[in-house]
Amino acid sequence: MRINAFLPFLLLPLFVFAKSVTYKVYFGIFSAGKIEINFSPDKVEVTGKSGGVIGWFYRYKLHMVYDFKNPENTFMTEEENGKRKTYNFERILKKKSWLPLVVKLLSKTPNPEVLKTIKVGEYTVTLEKYENNNFFFRVSGSRKTKSVKLFGWKRGDFPERIEIETKAGTLVLIKT
Repeated sequence: MRINAFLPFLLLPLFVFAKSVTYKVYFGIFSAGKIEINFSPDKVEVTGKSGGVIGWFYRYKLHMVYDFKNPENTFMTEEENGKRKTYNFERILKKKSWLPLVVKLLSKTPNPEVLKTIKVGEYTVTLEKYENNNFFFRVSGSRKTKSVKLFGWKRGDFPERIEIETKAGTLVLIKT
């Protein structure tokens, strides 16, 4: 009986630390799909799929689990036009470096002092400019990701808009 009385207090940390956000994804001006990011104290789970204009001719799904305690345990599976592949942390950084970079940034608090320099694997994310809850980062070490911009990022919430400049073009994530 006593355990039942304390159950809500035991579950409270899960509700406090578990946060989730969904973004619509655009590649350039074209709607490309959506991505959902779920944070828990020890890990982040990311799921996404193609949709919109790009989804008409390109089928894509991804599932990534980013382990904060041991990033080497991070993995991602993707289905691309019917073919399934699994990647370890090192391969994710080479193939889709923007994804772990954004996840690592979002796991931090929107404070310029905390965000001056962030390391993700061998990549370095450096805060170049901060103004009015907008953060502009330069990425060093990645051949595919050049910069990340977070717009409207307030304490206790996720950014309203994320722009990721990659070698192939610009990805824009808009919070739904």
